[in-house]
Amino acid sequence: MVALPLTSGAYSSQGYIANAQKCLNLYPEKNPEETHPESPVTHYPRPGLLVLSLPPAIGTGRCLYGATTGDLFAVINQNIFYIDPDFKFNLLGTTLTPGQNPVSMADNGQDVLIVDGSANGYNINLATKAFTQIGDPNFLGSTRADFIDSFLILNIPGTNQWYCTLSDQVAFNGLYVGQKTAWPDNILCAVAIEREVWLFGTKKSEVWYNAGTVPFPFQLLPGNIIEQGCAAQYSPAKMDTNVYWLSQSPEGDRMVMRGNNQNVAERISNHAIEYEFRKYARIDDAIGSTYQITGHSFYKLHFPTVDKTWGYDEATKQWHEDNSIDKNGILHRARNTFTAFAYGKNVALDWNNGSLYQIDPMTYTDANMPIVCARSFPHVANELKRVGHSSFIADFETGTMPNSGEDEQFLSPWSEGFSSGFGPLTQQQSPVIVMRYSKDGGNTWSNNRVKEMISAGHYRTMLRWRNMGLARDMVYELSWSAPMATALNGAFIDPVPAGS
Repeated sequence: MVALPLTSGAYSSQGYIANAQKCLNLYPEKNPEETHPESPVTHYPRPGLLVLSLPPAIGTGRCLYGATTGDLFAVINQNIFYIDPDFKFNLLGTTLTPGQNPVSMADNGQDVLIVDGSANGYNINLATKAFTQIGDPNFLGSTRADFIDSFLILNIPGTNQWYCTLSDQVAFNGLYVGQKTAWPDNILCAVAIEREVWLFGTKKSEVWYNAGTVPFPFQLLPGNIIEQGCAAQYSPAKMDTNVYWLSQSPEGDRMVMRGNNQNVAERISNHAIEYEFRKYARIDDAIGSTYQITGHSFYKLHFPTVDKTWGYDEATKQWHEDNSIDKNGILHRARNTFTAFAYGKNVALDWNNGSLYQIDPMTYTDANMPIVCARSFPHVANELKRVGHSSFIADFETGTMPNSGEDEQFLSPWSEGFSSGFGPLTQQQSPVIVMRYSKDGGNTWSNNRVKEMISAGHYRTMLRWRNMGLARDMVYELSWSAPMATALNGAFIDPVPAGS
C-alpha cells in the first residue's frame, strides 16, 4: 500500500497539470511531532453555526460589534439593535440611509460611533443604551470607524482626508483633519494597529502615529509607505497585531496582504488563489472578517456578487473554501459574514436573514443545514506510465454519531442522479462518504461512489473502494456531510504497474 498524505495546500492551479485540488469547509491542523502521529496533518470540518436567536424581522445583516464593555450590537437592514446576554434583540433606533452595504462601529469605552458610508452617523451611549443621530457640523461621515489613544478615527468618503473625534468624546473639531500625502489617491478606510493608523488608499497606503501635535494630533510616520492599496473598502479586518485586506496597486490587483506592527505588508495569497479571484467579475464589494477559535485564527474574505467565501488560517498559512448549502443542493458563500466575541462566545450574524449564531467547533451543521466537506488529493503518477488502481482506502474517522443507522434523522445533500453529486436534501439513516476520481489529472471526473458505512459505533471502519482502472495521472476526491465529529488524515492506494 502507498500512503497519500495531505500535507500541502489544496489549490486548483491555472493548469490542472500542476494542481487539481480543493479544500471545501475543511482546515488542516498540524499534529505535534513529539506524539509520533500516524499522519503529520489532519483535516477537520470548519466550525458549525448554532442558532442563538432570531431577529424580530428577517433582514440583511450588515454589522455585528462587540463593545469594550462586553455589550453586543447588530445592524439588520436599517435597524440598530442591542443584543443582551440572553441574546435577545432590543431595537435602539434606525439609520436614515437605506442600503445593504456593511456598517461599521467603534467605541471609546463610553459611546459607540456608527457609520455607514454616508454623511450620516449615530451614537449609542454604552451606559444608558440611548441612541442619537450625530448632528455635529464637523462630522463628515465615514466608511469605517476605529479607536486609538482615546480618539475615534474616520475617513472622509471620496477624499484623501481623514479625521478624528476629540479625546474621549464623540465630538468634532473642524481642524482635526489630516491628508494622505505619500500618494495622491483617496482613502478608502482607516484602521488602527498597535497604536498606529493605517490609511488604505485605492493604490497605496501609509502609516500615521499619535505625535501629540496641534491642532491635529497625528502625523505621517517618516520614511514609510505601504506599496499596496486596497481593492475593496470593506475587506480590511484586524486580528492580533495584523491587518488583512484585498489589495491593488498601480501595477495590479487581487493579492491578499497582511500588514503587521512592524509596518510591513506581506502577500499571503498564492498564485492559485489569485487566479481564482481573476475569474470574478466584481471584487470591490468583498467583505473581510476574522475570528479565533481552538488556536486557529481565521481571516474570511466574502465575495457577495460571485457568492463565494475563502478562508485563510494563520496557524497553517493555508486557504480553504467556506460555503453554505441550500435546500436544492446549491453552494453559496458562508453565512457568518459578520463576527464578534461576546458573552464568552464566538458569535456571527447571518448576512442573508439576520440570524445570530454561535460559531462552534462541536456543532456539525449550519443552523441544522448540512456542511458539505470535500478534499481532493495530489496527483498520483509514475512517470506518466499507466498504473492500475485496484483499491483506494480513506483514512477517515467514523462512527461518532449516536443512534445513526437506526432512524432517518438527518439531512443529506448527496444524490447520485445529479452530475455535481449535490441534489435536493433528503432524509438519511446514517452519514455517507463519497469518492470520485479523475483519470486525466482533474479535468473530468467519474460518477460519485457512495459508502454507507459510518453509522454509530463503527469506529475506524475500513472505507475501501475497488477497481478504479488504469490511469497515467489519477486524482482522487472525498466528500461528505455528517452531523458528527469527522476527521481526514489522508488515504492509501494499492497501485499495480501496467507498463507504458
